[in-house]
Amino acid sequence: MEENHYDNQLLPKESWFKRNWKWIVPIDCLSFVILFFGLLIGGAFWGFSKLTSDSDVTKHAINIINQNPEVQQKLGTDIKTDGMFSGNISVSNNTGEANIFVPIKGTKGSGTAIIVGQKEFDKWNYEKIAVQVDDTGEVIEINRVKE
Repeated sequence: MEENHYDNQLLPKESWFKRNWKWIVPIDCLSFVILFFGLLIGGAFWGFSKLTSDSDVTKHAINIINQNPEVQQKLGTDIKTDGMFSGNISVSNNTGEANIFVPIKGTKGSGTAIIVGQKEFDKWNYEKIAVQVDDTGEVIEINRVKE
């Protein structure tokens, strides 16, 4: 008895995409949608973070904190903001108020800046500027509270 083997060499083999398009196309579309919304949310978060960290009250208070020798001893020099603040900033024309907690970091460590102040006639007057050191929990009060 003779056995016939058919190789189907004359039939063209389908491409990988042609065989798998039914699951590749929806996954690609879903990936693009997820990527789009991820970039949108990430961009909004970055924009809000940049907007709040660049506020004049934050910049001015960080400048005052950078000049304090006790803070420099604990956190190092070149202290900068390190993430999103929590609290409230309300500014309208030349007046405003702030009650915020700002994560900060220096060359030696990190902490949280506590900033409470009011803006009158385009100048910030601080009721309180303090730094809580993350490693020890120590709170360093900054004495200079007027511009």
